[in-house]
Amino acid sequence: MLLLTTRQSDLQARRREHRRNARRRLLDAAHGLLEEQRWAEISLDDITSAADVARTAFYRHFEDRQHLLMAMLDDVGLELDHVADNWMAPADDPVSELRTSLDRLTTVFVEHGRLIQAISDTARHDPEIGALYDRLADRLLTATARRIEADVAAGRSDITEPREVARALTWMNERYLLTSFGHPPFSDRAAVTEALATIWIRTLYGPAAAK
Repeated sequence: MLLLTTRQSDLQARRREHRRNARRRLLDAAHGLLEEQRWAEISLDDITSAADVARTAFYRHFEDRQHLLMAMLDDVGLELDHVADNWMAPADDPVSELRTSLDRLTTVFVEHGRLIQAISDTARHDPEIGALYDRLADRLLTATARRIEADVAAGRSDITEPREVARALTWMNERYLLTSFGHPPFSDRAAVTEALATIWIRTLYGPAAAK
């Protein structure tokens, strides 16, 4: 009898753990499916089946597929918010720190490009996701503009319109990196990073700094 009670207790504990992990499994399942299909082709049944989660459990965590996508945007947004932390902070060698930041940015798109492509596509017709995506982009370009302004003040850059240059560079990154890693065939990672570094460094610090 004691053995049976122990087994029942273990089974209940596993079920509770299974329920607690359902949200993470749904997010991971959606990520995995995006490596093989475009978001428009992935159904709710595909996601719940891949996650081994019932539909009823899905709705305990998300209202619908779009809210699942919004949660995924939050996750990747956190990575993007911090990818250039070293360059954004005062640095003795901003060119080197910028190269490192662009390398990290490329890595994010190599790992999550299909997800970011899905978010970008959905943002065109979903106002809520569009607003979240725009806020993420605005955070990135605002931080970039502040960094450029600091370099201008320190005499390291002669940019006259930091906000507009930041906007142009930020959206160039998004288009170029999605073209490279948003869907197959994928570009060469090192070549993409070098292209970005050439454009950013020449623009902000001059041709000599890019050598």
